[in-house]
Amino acid sequence: MRMTKAFSTAMIIVAFSLSAGLAHAKKVSTRGPISFTAYDADGNGTISEQEFNTTREQRQTAVKESGRMGQGMAGAPSFADVDTDKDEQISAQELQTMQQQQQENRGMGRGQAKRQ
Repeated sequence: MRMTKAFSTAMIIVAFSLSAGLAHAKKVSTRGPISFTAYDADGNGTISEQEFNTTREQRQTAVKESGRMGQGMAGAPSFADVDTDKDEQISAQELQTMQQQQQENRGMGRGQAKRQ
């Protein structure tokens, strides 16, 4: 009886641990810009270098699993490129600025005039 109770307790703990881990694993889209909330896994309002790199890796994996080619990832900005104020965190504004610059650069590559 004691063994069964200990086993049941252990199984409950494992189940809660797995569900908590899955709650933090966010699905990353294979198209378009990655949202700030997808990067900010801990929800503290900033993106750490670890969150940034983990989310990028999740994106690359999702793209490969979808059968699409991961075009453009080699030239994607690094954490240091996005963290313009060098405080070792990326703010929502820093991410938005980088994503806008990428959009503008893509447009320029297709022969489109830069908007003023």
